[in-house]
Amino acid sequence: MAFDAWEWTNAIGAPAALVAGAVLATFFETREECSPQKSDKPWVRNLKRIMRMLLLTSFILEVVSIFCGTMTGSVLLGHGPAKVPVGYTSPLQLIHHHHEFEYLTTQICFLQGLINWLGAVAVELLLPRQSETKSAKRMNRCLAGWLVTFLLWMLAFYNNHLSFYSDYTTMLRRFFVLFVSRYVVARPFRPMSLLYGPSIIWSSILTWRAFKTPPDEDETFDEAKVE
Repeated sequence: MAFDAWEWTNAIGAPAALVAGAVLATFFETREECSPQKSDKPWVRNLKRIMRMLLLTSFILEVVSIFCGTMTGSVLLGHGPAKVPVGYTSPLQLIHHHHEFEYLTTQICFLQGLINWLGAVAVELLLPRQSETKSAKRMNRCLAGWLVTFLLWMLAFYNNHLSFYSDYTTMLRRFFVLFVSRYVVARPFRPMSLLYGPSIIWSSILTWRAFKTPPDEDETFDEAKVE
C-alpha cells in the first residue's frame, strides 16, 4: 500500500515539472515587454504586474509540489511493509490519513500553479500592443475569454472528482488551518520560524511596494545612465 502511495506522489511530479519548465520559459521571454513603463496606462501597468506575479508564483508552486511529493514519497517508503492489515482501501486514503498536509500541499500547488500559468497567458493576451490592428485585439480578447472559460470548467471538473473534500475552496481552507497549526502556532517551537516568519512579512511589504510604485518613479535605462 505504501509503495502504491509513493507511485502517486512520483507520478504527479512529472506534469508539475513540465508546467514549471513552460512557465519559466514564458517568464523570461516576456520579461522586457511586460515590464511596467512610464507611458503605460494604470490598468496596463497593473496587468503587467499581475502577469509577472502569476508566472513566478506558478513556477514556485509547481516546484513546491514536486518537492513535497518527493519528500512524502520518501517518508512513505521509509515506513516499510505493514505487518498487520492497515484498513485502507486505497493508497490515497493512506496518504490522506497520515499525511494530510503533504497531500493537500502536493495537490493544491500543482493545480494552483497550472491555474496561475494559464491565467498569466490570458492576461498577456489582454495587454495592448502598438502594432496590433483592431481585429488582432478582438482576437486576443476572444482567446483570453476562452482560456478563462476552460479554467472555470477545469475547476468544475476538479470539484466533481475530488476525494475527501467537497470542493477546492474547502481544500484551501483546510490547508491554511493545517499550515497555521504546524508552522505558526506549533508546539514545540520551530526555530526556523524565526527565519521564514520575518521573510513572509518582508516579502509582503516588497509586494505592496511593487504594486504601488507610481509611474513618476520609473526610469528607463537611458535616463538612469544619464544620471
